[in-house]
Amino acid sequence: MPAMEASSRRVLGILSDCDGVIVDSEVIADAILVEVMQAALGRGDLGDFTQDMFGRRLIDIIRLMEERIGHAFTSAERIALQQRIDAEVAEQAPAVPGTTDVYGRLGLPLAVVSNSAFPRLQRSVERAGLLPLAGMHLYSAEDVGRPKPAPDAYLHAARQLGLHPRNCLVIEDSLTGVRAGRAAGMRVLGFLGGSHIGAGHAARLAEAGAMDVFADMRELPGLIAVAEQSSGDLRRSA
Repeated sequence: MPAMEASSRRVLGILSDCDGVIVDSEVIADAILVEVMQAALGRGDLGDFTQDMFGRRLIDIIRLMEERIGHAFTSAERIALQQRIDAEVAEQAPAVPGTTDVYGRLGLPLAVVSNSAFPRLQRSVERAGLLPLAGMHLYSAEDVGRPKPAPDAYLHAARQLGLHPRNCLVIEDSLTGVRAGRAAGMRVLGFLGGSHIGAGHAARLAEAGAMDVFADMRELPGLIAVAEQSSGDLRRSA
């Protein structure tokens, strides 16, 4: 990224989602969700019930699964399922290639903002090697207000970094996350590098408000450099 005076920079901090951006967890999380719930219910036909869920809190996904399959867990059972699934995902999900290296070379403060519960968030960031860079700036939406797509967690992260929302750049892979960043008054880049991303997702992220989309983290410094020179939202002309 070209050198410039701090006073002239428009991007002063990166606010990154975790699942699907820092760790490639969504496909693994779906598989573990199905496996754990099938074991809990003693049935083996739940794979078709997990469509269109990524970006939500796990506890909300479990509730939605309950509605779809017509079975109600007790509160204690639901929390136990969440904790087991979170623990397994945090230990199994690999780091997204390039994210740790690129974030480390940007020279910008980093906060990680997730709809995941804090223990899973912290372990995922730690396993990806980003804990030294993010430090204490790990924010689980359930701890700071309403979950995404509400802007609460992103606004909280900006305050903790001492930044105005307009100087924050959000990196998100889900419609839920893009909408949260935009609702917070921040510019958002849509990331397409996770193994869960399907055809048409780029257009959906742009429709939700992402100013650009990219599939390789090595593109990020160039996108930031262009954003620094843009007076408004950057959108591809094509």
